[in-house]
Amino acid sequence: MSSGYEGKRRFDLGRVIERTFGAIGANGLPLLLMSAIFVGLPQAALVWGQAQWTRTDADLMTVGVLIWATSLLVGVVCNVLMQGVVTHVVVADLQGRKASLGESFGVAMKSFWVLLAVGIVAGLAMALGLILLVVPGVLIFLIWLVAGPVVVAEGAGVGRALQRSRDLTRNHRWWLLLLTVVYLVISWIIGIMVGIAGVATSGFQVDAGLNFVTLVLGPLTQAISTLLWSSIIAATYVELRAVKEGGGQTIASIFD
Repeated sequence: MSSGYEGKRRFDLGRVIERTFGAIGANGLPLLLMSAIFVGLPQAALVWGQAQWTRTDADLMTVGVLIWATSLLVGVVCNVLMQGVVTHVVVADLQGRKASLGESFGVAMKSFWVLLAVGIVAGLAMALGLILLVVPGVLIFLIWLVAGPVVVAEGAGVGRALQRSRDLTRNHRWWLLLLTVVYLVISWIIGIMVGIAGVATSGFQVDAGLNFVTLVLGPLTQAISTLLWSSIIAATYVELRAVKEGGGQTIASIFD
C-alpha cells in the first residue's frame, strides 16, 4: 500500500476505511490466521467451558469452571497481543514497508504490560462513565481511542499514551464516533449473516448449548471483528498523526 499520501489538515473517514481494508488486504492471510488462533480459539474454549459450567454433573462442572477461567485469562492476554501485532503490521504497511509477524509479535510482547495497563485504566474509567451518565463513558472511549497504537508506535508509557491520545483525538471526536458507528453497523451485518448461517446449519446440533455456530462461526466472527477493529484503530491513529503533524510530509516521514 502506498505511503505517499500528503497529510491534509482534515480528518477523512473514507481514507481511514480505505487504509484499513488496504492494510488487511496486503497482510490478510497471516493476520486472519493469527486472529483465529489468538481470538477464535480462546473464544471457542470459553463457550465450551460456559456450557460445561451449566451442567449438573459435579465433575463436568469443575472442568467447565477451570476451562472458563483459563480461557478467559488466555483471551485477555491474546487480545492484548493481537492489538499490538495488528497495530504494528498496519502502521508499518501505511509507512510503505512490510513487517514480518515475528517482528510485530516481538513489538507486541515488548509493549504487552503497558497495553494491558492502558486497557484496564481506560476500561474502568469508561465503565464508570457509562454507569454514571452514559455520555462521559462514550467521551472517555473516544478520547483514549488511539492510546494503544501510541504505546506500540511511539513506545509511550501509560500516562503519556493516554495524554497523547487525548491530544490527537481533540477536535475530531465526532468523526471518531461516526467511525465507531460504521464499525458497529458492519459487525451487525456480519452478525445477521452468522445468524442466517446458524439456521442453515441447525442440523449440526451437539447439545442445547453447543453447536456449529457457537463453537465455530461465533468465535470466527469474533476473530474477524477483532482484527477489523484493531486495524481501524491503527489506521485512525495514522490518519490523526497525518492531520495533526503531517503538513506536506508523507506518512513515512512522520514516523521518522
